[in-house]
Amino acid sequence: PSRSAAQCQSVCATPSTRHGSTQAQIKAYEASAAAIAATISAKVAEKGDRMPDGMVPIVQEFMRTYLDVVAKQKRDPMEKVPVLKEYLGLVEDQLDEPFVFAPYHEAWTEENGAPIDHLKMDTAFMEPMLDPNDSVLLGSERVKDIEALLAKGDNVVLLSNHQTEADPSCWSFALHENHERLERDMIMVAGDRVTTDVVAVPFSKARNLLCIYSKRHIDNPPEEKPKKMRHNAKTMTAMLRLFKGGGKCIWVAPSGGRDRPNSDGVYTPAAFDPKSVEMFRLMSAKAADKTTHFYPVAMMTHRLFPPPKTLTPGALGEPRRAIRGSVNIAIGEPIDFDEVTRAGCLVDDFPPGCVEDREDAAQVAAEYAHLQVSQLYADLVKDAKDRGSPYYSADRY
Repeated sequence: PSRSAAQCQSVCATPSTRHGSTQAQIKAYEASAAAIAATISAKVAEKGDRMPDGMVPIVQEFMRTYLDVVAKQKRDPMEKVPVLKEYLGLVEDQLDEPFVFAPYHEAWTEENGAPIDHLKMDTAFMEPMLDPNDSVLLGSERVKDIEALLAKGDNVVLLSNHQTEADPSCWSFALHENHERLERDMIMVAGDRVTTDVVAVPFSKARNLLCIYSKRHIDNPPEEKPKKMRHNAKTMTAMLRLFKGGGKCIWVAPSGGRDRPNSDGVYTPAAFDPKSVEMFRLMSAKAADKTTHFYPVAMMTHRLFPPPKTLTPGALGEPRRAIRGSVNIAIGEPIDFDEVTRAGCLVDDFPPGCVEDREDAAQVAAEYAHLQVSQLYADLVKDAKDRGSPYYSADRY
């Protein structure tokens, strides 16, 4: 029997007709996104006198590009209005009463008794930005190894490169389905930008953070350097307490900041600061009752919120442009630093039989760790090219 006209509208449509219908739907969603963005922009502009200089256009562009990402997925942007309202309300709260992060900040989640679950907001906000179909976790079997080490009271330090403010969200995305406890318990080492910038603070409150002033920003402005150094000393005390407690997983970028592209637009892991790597080794030595394991980690995530191409010391309020991308993480074999720096001492006569040459040993340790991360990053680039990633293939990595 012949199909009815109504049936044929959906079943018998030609590819060109279906393509035209899809394009029309996207256009309609894009128009809706633009209208919502215009409404948000007007409300943000009304609060301009309360925002830091230059922040109004940053928030407006952030919201506009975010809604455009949603529309281009053939999704109704209205779906995300509730989480945008929640996020912007949290930004306004930060303007009204700036939140001061303690040296060690525990995540504001319902599980931890917080009035607002920032992790839930972060997850809902980031959902359209992260493509599950193009995301990879190389070395995923090592996550179970890490969980087993933590369960018996050992510590784990993830020595990683860093590419986007959204890297903590990328870890949540990668771990949530099968490793939610690790997702929630992981501790991030965070610089002052993400704990003072009003756009970033609502997301930062979602994480367990060891808050420091990085070497890139500690001297700006000069008159605040003593206060920043005192803060960092308190953070080191908190970190040692965590190490001694055991069962902690800490993610840190020993480069002190995000990777930047070279003159050809290609990203590679930035060099590690020997003092940063050495500081974590020293903390592990001081907490000798608990074994600490060091894992190299590579992250290829820069597309999500591309960092500025150049550094502006002391400046806050960088542009945010939302772009959809995938999460690419690789975890390598643990590093035996005692073997790598056999001749070097962490402290006097430790490890036994060491040679007193700490600076050289620290340099060797940092270079070795960076080499491992760089090799893992090359694996991520190759994997993206091999699978034809729409985000990180050809010259787009």
